[in-house]
Amino acid sequence: MIRTALLAAVLLLTVPTAAQAATKRVYFTKGEQLAYVERDLPAGIEPALKALLAGPPPGYGTTLPAGLTAKVSGRRIDFTPNLKPYAALAQVVYTTASGEDEVTIDGKTYTREDFGPKRYVEPEPPARKQPAPADPRQVQTKLAALGYLPTSAVNGSFDYRTMQAVLAFQAWSGLERDGVVGPKTLAKLQSAGRPLPLDRTSKGRRVEIYRSQGVVLLIRDGRVVRAIHTSTGIGGDSPDIGTPPGKWKIYRKEVKSWSVPYKTWLPYASYWNAGWALHGYADVPARPASHGCARLPMPEAKYVYDFLSIGTPVQVI
Repeated sequence: MIRTALLAAVLLLTVPTAAQAATKRVYFTKGEQLAYVERDLPAGIEPALKALLAGPPPGYGTTLPAGLTAKVSGRRIDFTPNLKPYAALAQVVYTTASGEDEVTIDGKTYTREDFGPKRYVEPEPPARKQPAPADPRQVQTKLAALGYLPTSAVNGSFDYRTMQAVLAFQAWSGLERDGVVGPKTLAKLQSAGRPLPLDRTSKGRRVEIYRSQGVVLLIRDGRVVRAIHTSTGIGGDSPDIGTPPGKWKIYRKEVKSWSVPYKTWLPYASYWNAGWALHGYADVPARPASHGCARLPMPEAKYVYDFLSIGTPVQVI
């Protein structure tokens, strides 16, 4: 009898009650992927939601708008104002619903399955075209000699790949990035040399990402192999939809990588830090436009993917 009573007492002590804390995952963002932190919180979705609304720790980002408030009733959450950004919905659902659990947000019910991958479709470049120069082949030949195009792309057509190479050349040369081969761009092409990397002494392969210019340099043994146009995060240095500067190494590669918070495929993704990656995208504008990653023109994405290996150094400048 005494042993039974003691065993019951031990069980009462080891089984957490509703008021006791349990370790829960609160989801923020890193680059274009969700990333969680663990918190010891009371049971129920309200404590987890409060931890999410309190904001991210250093090094993490969030897509939840400032000033957002929420009312919780059971598994129903009503936000003021209504929660609209898709990535923010993903953060809330992953924080408040695990497994197949449902949570109702502003009148609509969600599970984690709602943020799963859709059918993969290879992104296509936009249909718009810039005016072609008088001699496209001559321009392509010069761009290839400088590392902005592969020689296999010299085809006499001012196509999307060539226009993106022109943007990279203009950016690196300090010209206006408009993709048009005007008099200034033509003159600069005649006198320009191959881009010089910041690190010219390291052996092997490496990559330098120049955010302000919008150029990625692929480097082998201190020499630039290719210079490719890119668009990085609109948030600048911040982990909140920005591209923080620093030095890393490629640690993960996926030919088809799914972004849960942004519900999109990231083709030929090479990750250098958490959810920050170089990856292909349908269009790469001449300005920062991503949620943190370095977007690459689709015609160049596989080339970059094949150039990089696990452990390749990456420097974001």
